[in-house]
Amino acid sequence: MRPWLPIAVAAMLGVSGLCTAAPEEFVEFPEFRYISALPGGGFGVTPEGRVGFDGALMMNVPVAYTPCSGNFVGGYWSGSTDPWDINIGTEGSDVNGTALLAAGLGKPEHGLYVAFMPTSKESEAVWNFQLQLRGDDWDKPAFAIGVQDSSNQRDRHKGVHKGGSRSFYGVATGRLGSEDNFVYLTLGWGGGRFNSRPFGGVSWPFHDHFTAFAEYDGFNANVGLAHSWLTRLSERQWNVVSIFGLVDLNRPLLGSCVTYSH
Repeated sequence: MRPWLPIAVAAMLGVSGLCTAAPEEFVEFPEFRYISALPGGGFGVTPEGRVGFDGALMMNVPVAYTPCSGNFVGGYWSGSTDPWDINIGTEGSDVNGTALLAAGLGKPEHGLYVAFMPTSKESEAVWNFQLQLRGDDWDKPAFAIGVQDSSNQRDRHKGVHKGGSRSFYGVATGRLGSEDNFVYLTLGWGGGRFNSRPFGGVSWPFHDHFTAFAEYDGFNANVGLAHSWLTRLSERQWNVVSIFGLVDLNRPLLGSCVTYSH
């Protein structure tokens, strides 16, 4: 058995056991609990800062690898607010959708991620930023700092219009295993949307067309599977990445994004 495999499985199971299912809709940070719209949230990012299917891929947890200049992402994901019901849409009480338009700036391994995340039909803006401070050299992980909802416009509590959703964080991502067989491990700490707790997860590229992931986002455990029609090592500039996830281990989430890297 490959030495990294039991570690990856143990990490997934450990993350998944950190919380239990909640019977009602999320009260705190309801617009940020289904997908992050941060680096790695529904799309892969390589240690060099290229977006696509290759690289670390999570759902609601940012990875430290940060898109650099020439990298763009656009996508939409729809999460059900009802446990075990698959509801897909752009509005209504039974869905929580996340749209994303993002671009990378700067040099590889020192990228600056800028993302626009509309949160309603009126495209109420959430601006997210992440700056990578060091690269991943196998011996030491990459490290980045970021902020979600930098302008502090959205509501921390559902139905209470007082803002308060600006969330700062720091995150590290590294690889465990050999160059041919490894997992991406992410660990960070954040305030606000991350519940002033550690967060993290594991991303396992177990197949050329599939990546499995498990994470703890400060509130809930989430798991999922990502798919790409192109292989992860394809040199094409365009790619489409789709994911199926379970938020809080019981709320289905579906979505896709288009990535471009040159």
